[in-house]
Amino acid sequence: MAALNYLALPIDPADGFPQAFRLSLGVRTYRFRLYANVAEDLLDDASGDLLDLPARRAFLVLSVDREEPAGLTTILRRKLAPGVEYHAAELALTFPTMLLDPRNLNGAGSFGSRVVGGVALR
Repeated sequence: MAALNYLALPIDPADGFPQAFRLSLGVRTYRFRLYANVAEDLLDDASGDLLDLPARRAFLVLSVDREEPAGLTTILRRKLAPGVEYHAAELALTFPTMLLDPRNLNGAGSFGSRVVGGVALR
């Protein structure tokens, strides 16, 4: 099997989470949604440190919908972990970096959060 060439997903952590974007790949268009689920007590104890996700009681979730003539079809909804290649129908996805500043939960701003994801047609 040939190695896949991943394209960088247009994730901008400064826009905050949740966030969503549309992306055309090949002849299809997809809607990506990312949100973070973080336990309230982790936010209370936050001292400006970045959360390295996934962590105990904190994780990032990705949902991918394919736009079709009949409407949206969900092809993936998963908690994300680094080092895992996710298959969603004709897509492959990877998320090597997920660092989240709690201030980017439901809030925009440049606080040092870094979320890097890639997508490829398979």
